Amino acid sequence: MPDSVDLSYAIGLKPAQAIEYFQSKGYTIGFNWHEVEARAHATAFTVAGILRQDILQDVRAGLQDSLDNGLTLEQFRRQMTQKLTQKGWLADKAKLVADEDGVLEGKQLTPRRLRTIFETNMQSSYGAGRYAQQMENAADRPYWTRVAVMDLRTRPAHAALNGLTARYDDPIWQFAYPPDGWGCRCRVRARSQSDIDSKSISVWSSEGHLETVQQAWGPQDTREVQAFRYNGQLYTPDAGFGHNPGQGWLASLGQRLMDRSTAAPPRMAALAVQHTLSEPQLLDAITSDMRRFVNQSLLREPAGAFRHAGALSTRTLDALASRGRMPDSAVLTVTDNAVVQSPGPLWELLPAQLRQPVAVAADGDDLLYVIRNGDALHQVRATPVENAQGYALQLPDGGESLTPATLQSLAELPLLEGSFDGL
Repeated sequence: MPDSVDLSYAIGLKPAQAIEYFQSKGYTIGFNWHEVEARAHATAFTVAGILRQDILQDVRAGLQDSLDNGLTLEQFRRQMTQKLTQKGWLADKAKLVADEDGVLEGKQLTPRRLRTIFETNMQSSYGAGRYAQQMENAADRPYWTRVAVMDLRTRPAHAALNGLTARYDDPIWQFAYPPDGWGCRCRVRARSQSDIDSKSISVWSSEGHLETVQQAWGPQDTREVQAFRYNGQLYTPDAGFGHNPGQGWLASLGQRLMDRSTAAPPRMAALAVQHTLSEPQLLDAITSDMRRFVNQSLLREPAGAFRHAGALSTRTLDALASRGRMPDSAVLTVTDNAVVQSPGPLWELLPAQLRQPVAVAADGDDLLYVIRNGDALHQVRATPVENAQGYALQLPDGGESLTPATLQSLAELPLLEGSFDGL
């Protein structure tokens, strides 16, 4: 892609990664965009202010058509104006509408709002595609430079970051990979070591510059988000954006695979999930997504949300089969209710640690995993879920380190995988 690129050029391209990313999106419907989790911009298609599923489908189909056929903003606008006007959802001024019984249905759209929807989601789609390409080439081009358009529409805060160069694995790219705000047209350029040397480019590190700040989240709420200081100025992505669209995409694909695995034969599911999570990029994305899920679960009442953390190994399945206890599903899941009951840092370790547990023991129909965190050992209980939905995970005793007495008790249970020797 040429260096001097704008949206009108970008939407004429047809990168396979952008289309695959867009097709991988589900639906997240919320009246106020503050109410929609930030990760939804990357893992689900979101149009703030639209509640009705049929309208959401129209907008999504229009954006998909724009990606597939390289439509311009004006072509997209004309197409959507006709559809939404016919359904009474396009207005000169945004206002609430209600059905004949007075039930609030949603918010009408203005041409400006339609433009925001188009640009934000198209930029997120292409951002995810670029992220995937750049991660694949990180060994040759490990330095990433943030590039702003630098015209009259560029926000001063985004212009101030133009030229910021950091390694691809610097933590700032987890929450400040563009687009990271409404109307953001910034992008990232990957550079090689020779490029850095020949152009005398300074490589910046976020170490010592990261901060956690309170950001307005709706009219009467705030949330903790990540920010960083660059050249003395504090930079925070817009509310609802503090995420990486590419990482969200990878995590979404991983979650979709595990969703499908709940209905797959256990051995097939175990092989598929274990193989998939052996990919470092995907495991990192799943881990980051689990961290966000835990943090968000602690900010609200449990609502039945969940994240898959992995699956039983083939070794554990073989041991269960020999005991006549072959499960209907092998997928392991974390619920928001379990997080609220046992808050702590262990949850985000589960995608990695459950792949290589110290030991797995049977306790009736439940499974008890022993995992390691540094020098400490912890147990994770996996309880079968009704309707063949796999296992729900819990942290007994709030995830406290195992005592010698507890380890001794666990060692007396039937061993399915691993060993208690020397613990």
